[in-house]
Amino acid sequence: MKRFYTLLLVVFVFCAVFVQGSELVIYSYDSFGQNLMEMMEKHMVKEYNAKVKFILFEDTGTMYTRLLMEKGKPVADMVIGLDEIYLIDAKKDDVFEAYKPKGADKIRPDLVFAKDFYMVPFDYGFITFNYDSKNLPKVPKTHQDLLKSEYAKKLVIPNPMTSSPGQAFLLSTIALYGEDNYLNYWQELKKNILVMPSSWSIAYGIYTNGEAPIVLSYGSSPVYHLVYDKTDRYQALVLDNTAWAQIEGAGIVKGTKNRTLARAAMDYLLSIPLQEALTESQFMYPARSDAKLPESFAIAAKAPEILNSKLSLDKIYNNLDKWLKDWEKVMR
Repeated sequence: MKRFYTLLLVVFVFCAVFVQGSELVIYSYDSFGQNLMEMMEKHMVKEYNAKVKFILFEDTGTMYTRLLMEKGKPVADMVIGLDEIYLIDAKKDDVFEAYKPKGADKIRPDLVFAKDFYMVPFDYGFITFNYDSKNLPKVPKTHQDLLKSEYAKKLVIPNPMTSSPGQAFLLSTIALYGEDNYLNYWQELKKNILVMPSSWSIAYGIYTNGEAPIVLSYGSSPVYHLVYDKTDRYQALVLDNTAWAQIEGAGIVKGTKNRTLARAAMDYLLSIPLQEALTESQFMYPARSDAKLPESFAIAAKAPEILNSKLSLDKIYNNLDKWLKDWEKVMR
């Protein structure tokens, strides 16, 4: 019996040493907040004596491709930043393992896109138009208003073929007008679009440079200007009192050798300190309903209705390529 307990102690110490002092590798996109990364690094060192290495990618598509290439011999232990549309591919490709983290019961129910927590929502943002209040005399109220001649060449929209917000707006129009009519809407909208850049960052730069007074962005983008530029000049538009919610998720990579650390990091991602910090770091809403919002978020968009419920992930997965191809033909 003594020999058994001695062996058990050795195993326990070995496991503890294996976890303590390990390195956790996290993949994320390059705009993931520096403050959040530092919080994660400090927490994991303090609580687990574990280093954290963030590897950042220019976009989520490149990040997911890298994840697939490393399947079976993963480099990353955890991925942060894939939105909900990746769920079906992720399950089909079998790249994650389900884990329900601490605090999961506090996530807004309508944000939980994977009931088994194969991917875990950690923040969300409304995809809305933003406008420059100094350069737009009359503010549109509805999606139909955007078709009016007074907004000719005043819209900047990131390309749905290459941009996540752009794609979200495409889905918004399908949710609003249906598969039979969304292309008619875009045909009319086309004449009012100044340019459709390949990325959100380029589109937003055109907008803030004063080249156009309306841009498709995030409903919390004005918070950034309020916090850092000390101005409420830039405002969010919630047309028809509804918007698409871009829900960002995280996953633990299947086959990770640092499962215990990855789960601990996932727990921390949903902790109140990090959830509340991401508001003015990511400029997104926290997934937890009990996380407090800073005063700056009074300027952020509030959408009474979320359009996501009108299009299931299965329907999006099965039709998105076709919708994009049909859209591209109309916009040539």
